[in-house]
Amino acid sequence: MCSSWTILKAQVISQLGQWNNNANFVIKYYQDRVITSTTSGITFIDVSNPFNPVPSASLGNPGNFPMAIAIDSNYAFFGGGMTGYFMIADISNINFPVQTGITYDISGTAYQIAIKGNYAFMPTNTDTLYSIDITNKTVPVVIDKINLGSFSSGIAVNGNYAYVGTSGGLKVVDIMNPSNMSVISSFGGGYDKISEDLPNSRLFVSKTGQGFDVIDISNPTNPSGLFQGIGGNSIGDLVYKNGYVFQIGPGNVSAFQIGLSSATYLASFNGTIIGQVNAVSAKDSVFYLSTVNDLHVLKLGTSITGLNNYDLNQKYIRYPNPVENTITIENDFISPYSNIIIYDNSGQLVKKVNSVYSRIIQIDISEFNRGVYFLSLENFNKEKRIKFIKE
Repeated sequence: MCSSWTILKAQVISQLGQWNNNANFVIKYYQDRVITSTTSGITFIDVSNPFNPVPSASLGNPGNFPMAIAIDSNYAFFGGGMTGYFMIADISNINFPVQTGITYDISGTAYQIAIKGNYAFMPTNTDTLYSIDITNKTVPVVIDKINLGSFSSGIAVNGNYAYVGTSGGLKVVDIMNPSNMSVISSFGGGYDKISEDLPNSRLFVSKTGQGFDVIDISNPTNPSGLFQGIGGNSIGDLVYKNGYVFQIGPGNVSAFQIGLSSATYLASFNGTIIGQVNAVSAKDSVFYLSTVNDLHVLKLGTSITGLNNYDLNQKYIRYPNPVENTITIENDFISPYSNIIIYDNSGQLVKKVNSVYSRIIQIDISEFNRGVYFLSLENFNKEKRIKFIKE
């Protein structure tokens, strides 16, 4: 008789590294760097070694630290905090960033910036959305501004429309003519920062209350709610990356897995956090958190929480063992999200199959050498591993 087991796993957030610095505010990940604003300047942190983040370059603060950062091609764009400004820096040499242009024709604090071609769009807490011509990177020019009627912070751009998160709702703004913007509709209320998933026509919008709303913009002028993400006391800045949302809380950060119709709360982290949490940015499962005291390098991963044994003679799995040419798996455990992986006796991966939605799957192993193998069925937070022999 052969044996099988199910490994029970849980998603966890763990810290990889930490950079200590007083007063970190907004952050943005780009090319193995985290750009962070501090009271002493704009600092570029090298995170290529996630266990040892170190400063690699800096820019001076033009009057006050920025609270908004956007990156487009070889340029970084900064929006001022408390002192209104819009600044451009050339970051084509990531180790030697250079300020190229700035305008002070801005009122209020900016929290997010969106870039579309030769134009930047930046809302501020004075209820205003600015349109800025950035054709000449040395002389950015404000070409239009409109009052949105309520505290404005987050922004995303898709096509000819900008979506602005305000306390009065998600404002849809026509930006086809950047010098003559107009608000055409509004959805919901109590919104803040925005992260986008434009391939799926979705926005993730943080709420002034807990969590975030996921909003459908497939009809660009008439947004509609899809579902919400709530858990871990999350509120504030958020980022969507590769099917996950990371959102800050008053003293922590939380992770959510995003499906087509739901957000599943996974885990929170507050283990080494001291003081106010300000912003989050992500590379992949590795992400970054700024607080008033530190920059944290974190990772979302799995931890084994238990082990259940099973008898392979149960009705859910059937296969010949030993196997000559084809192994057959019949198991309710398989779903469209399963990975089927075969390892040899030394632990080397020898074959991977993306599962289809079927209870019966046949895998050709006729080219395998004789010996002992392990077949792993992975599904969400569970793994079933089977030992078999190839004749």
